[in-house]
Amino acid sequence: MFHIEFIDHEPELQEDGWLGLWGRITLGEYEERFLAPVGYWSRADYERQWLEAARRLLRSADRTGFFTAPYRFWWTMWRDGERVFVHEELLTPERYAGPYDGTPPYQIIEDRATHNDEGEQISEWEISLQDIRAYLNASDST
Repeated sequence: MFHIEFIDHEPELQEDGWLGLWGRITLGEYEERFLAPVGYWSRADYERQWLEAARRLLRSADRTGFFTAPYRFWWTMWRDGERVFVHEELLTPERYAGPYDGTPPYQIIEDRATHNDEGEQISEWEISLQDIRAYLNASDST
């Protein structure tokens, strides 16, 4: 199973003055909540980007990313046949310095790695391309 969604309707004010909207990503049996900043991107911007990212995998792209904080955090995915591998990534200024024009920088997603530079295994989840199709079908019907 794959799903990414907002679970609150209204953003909440954070202690340091920014607005955040709670969301959840589901990868098989794993679930994680995230707090997406709203302001630079709206709820609709996130939702539009998530659909675009999913559609990329069903077309010809072998990798994509789903932002949970624009140009800061995203869940990257690599397609391998009917299998899809998922990592959560932090975008540092060294990896991406802009432009910040609303266009997701899919081109910076590197080849999938299973271990970091220190040889430690990278956290990874596996879902299927059918899970992505089901997410799009459910999203298109709402």
